[in-house]
Amino acid sequence: MLVTTAASLLLLATPAPAAVIYSGLQNITIPNDFEGVYLNTLTGAATTSPPGNWNSAPMINPFFGGSFIGTSELLRPVITGTDQMENLAYGSIVGPESSFAAGESGSTTHIGSGPGQFLLGVEGYIGYAFSAYVGGPTMYGVMRVTLNNTGTGATIHDWTYDDTGAPVAVPEPGRASFMLLACMGMVLRRRRCCGWRA
Repeated sequence: MLVTTAASLLLLATPAPAAVIYSGLQNITIPNDFEGVYLNTLTGAATTSPPGNWNSAPMINPFFGGSFIGTSELLRPVITGTDQMENLAYGSIVGPESSFAAGESGSTTHIGSGPGQFLLGVEGYIGYAFSAYVGGPTMYGVMRVTLNNTGTGATIHDWTYDDTGAPVAVPEPGRASFMLLACMGMVLRRRRCCGWRA
């Protein structure tokens, strides 16, 4: 019994290739000014000053509380129409079939009461495709945000992506769903990798 338990613990401790990556709860404030916040979605580095690696990293830049959102060439948000960043509904799939902005982009029409728009002060989800570096493979992610141009409450809460390039789904609202999704993905990946069977 002790050998079985020790072997099980060793198997659990063995690193497995990642699949679903979860940022953890970040709650990064989006300032209500022209600079806003610049976030590297791969490393989690955030700054209120324009970064030198803007177009060589997967960057998103919400400013004026998220009323305006810019993205670098390596991060392409899901859009409707020509430039409106879409607020994705629960269960939406972000993957190769999604409509993405091409290259460096900006969205100014994503707030309102119309279909696919964000409501001020209400959590929503940005879907995106990104590459870690120029010419790198495409990965897909979802970011939970609250946009608010009243000076308070504008926040990048957290994000998740699949580093194998598999499509991702918008989880149920709430941080617990993101965490559960990440844990389930890691368990399923570990089972495939290590030969576990349920």
